[in-house]
Amino acid sequence: MARAPKLRGEPASSGSGDAPRHMRHDWAVLAVVWVACAVYAGAGLNRDWVSHDAGALAQSAERVLLGQVPHRDFGELYTGGLTYLNALAFRIFGENFFSLRIPLFLFFLGWVPAVYRVARRFAAPMAAGMVTLLAAAWSVPNYPEAMPSWYNLFFATWGMLALVRYTETERRRWLWIAGLCGGLSFLVKITGLYFIAAGLLFLTYREQRLAAEDSASGRKGGWMYRAFVSACLLGFVAAVLKMVHGRPGGYGLFYFVLPSACVAAALAWGEWRAAGGWSGPRFRRLLGAGLPFAGGALAPVVIFLAGYARAGGLRAWFEGTFVLPTTRYHWAALSAPSPLTMTGLAPMAAAVLLAYFGRGILGRWTGAVVIAGLAGLLEAAHRSLGAYVVVGLSLPALAPLPALGLAAFCLAGGGLDREAKRQQVFLAVTVAAVCSLIEFPYAAPIYFCYAAPLVILACVALVSTTKQPDRSSLGAVVIFYLAFAVWLRTPGYFTVLRSAPGEAVSFRKLDLPRAGGLVVKAEQAEEYDGLVRLIQTHARGEYIYAGPDSPEVYFLSGYRNPTGTLFDFLDPDFADSARRTQRLLAAVASHDVNVVALKGDAKPSGPVPAEFEAGLKARYPHASRAGEFEVRWK
Repeated sequence: MARAPKLRGEPASSGSGDAPRHMRHDWAVLAVVWVACAVYAGAGLNRDWVSHDAGALAQSAERVLLGQVPHRDFGELYTGGLTYLNALAFRIFGENFFSLRIPLFLFFLGWVPAVYRVARRFAAPMAAGMVTLLAAAWSVPNYPEAMPSWYNLFFATWGMLALVRYTETERRRWLWIAGLCGGLSFLVKITGLYFIAAGLLFLTYREQRLAAEDSASGRKGGWMYRAFVSACLLGFVAAVLKMVHGRPGGYGLFYFVLPSACVAAALAWGEWRAAGGWSGPRFRRLLGAGLPFAGGALAPVVIFLAGYARAGGLRAWFEGTFVLPTTRYHWAALSAPSPLTMTGLAPMAAAVLLAYFGRGILGRWTGAVVIAGLAGLLEAAHRSLGAYVVVGLSLPALAPLPALGLAAFCLAGGGLDREAKRQQVFLAVTVAAVCSLIEFPYAAPIYFCYAAPLVILACVALVSTTKQPDRSSLGAVVIFYLAFAVWLRTPGYFTVLRSAPGEAVSFRKLDLPRAGGLVVKAEQAEEYDGLVRLIQTHARGEYIYAGPDSPEVYFLSGYRNPTGTLFDFLDPDFADSARRTQRLLAAVASHDVNVVALKGDAKPSGPVPAEFEAGLKARYPHASRAGEFEVRWK
């Protein structure tokens, strides 16, 4: 009979053999890594933008400073918490685009040590430091805009670290802190629920491991509990499937449903194969862990909603948070890449296989062979657009694999001596699998960066469960992706679509007071400089109209939006062109709008309706162009 897992009374441990004599070295590595990440991210903090992203964040924060309430008074894009944080940043640092990036950078600085501490549970200090550098390089520096998904990543990592500490100390305060991270993440964006779901799956797994001890002691039964857990797991997978199925994105089942299904299958297998004990004690044990976690998650949400209740905006918040965002599935969607992109993983797979099995074949030259091969691939990516694309898509293609590895690990029974380590592996992979849903429904390459650090930590966790491989080979893989991010990906600027390797693209500062010194493509800077000058020359009063999908125009020009809409496709009347046209024409008339700026073909909303454009041309006869915009005035 297999020895029962050691749970009760198991001594707390960092998971990596931390001893007092190693603490100084550990902190030194973290300090070096933290400084490197701070310098690297800080150096590019003012670089690049997506105009409508920056504009939507800034205009929402500006409206809060004017006394408006998100969802009640305007179409807030997210849950609302980030808008209040951004408004505070405007209050402290000034009303410009760069001010929004300062809190992002401060959060990033607090996030880096958490990544390192999680990585240390699975790797030695130097290896954990390299993993942290890799995770940081594939995160904020790729797109340093204060998007809510970055905050989802930060809170998920902090919450995961809190749950790691719970496995080591069994102190419930860590459960509350983990739940608090989930609640705060939800207040930033509804996708914070993904971490909460991952946390509940982990707590179910931990209870299952405790029940396995009861089973090994001969205590059987618990059919009611097993049925309950199985039904919940089935419901979880069904919810993910319903969300993804039939939506834009032909490969969503592979990238989004499969990882969650693998986690659920691993839990169900363990429940019916090994877990035991009567249902009553098991329910109490699950509730004993789940209630502090849920309490931590609910605390900030209740406080936040109390303010909405006082402002009379509770119903508007609920509709804006849970109902209206479903329209984005139709209008703001991008299909996940084909699973064929996983062929780009072949060189890395070969390197890993050589790391594990190449010693007897190539002896001490294994690492040298791997390093030379990856260096050649990196040079090819520098010179060839095709190689660049293949390498660039290979890491995102890795995302579903940790969950498959977890399923195999659980089916095989797992070979770890320490129970805490086993739970930490399950936690890391589960958080990565569920939080990767952040890429749905808009699976643009940058969206992988919102989950990339979690996927990297999950891979490291799984590697730590296997026999000791050749360190130089695995290190070469880490350095390869780190070099790709630093050398080829980030310097190219996120918004630049490469048409040829090494193509020179001109950048300069956006020379407008509210731009905050952002460095963008030269043609964009010229376009918005001319657009804002043109608007300010002819505008009178407080309001202008700009659209579609042009919130940045309001903010940069310093004029107000006469509607409550930031993006046209989120307008409640978007599908009813006639009604929307009538309402918008009434809005520009009632707010005495003197200037309108029409964008030719905005995405995702498309051009303005023909009848609305005709109405504006009749009211605003004078016109001039500024890049993609046509400015019209009375």
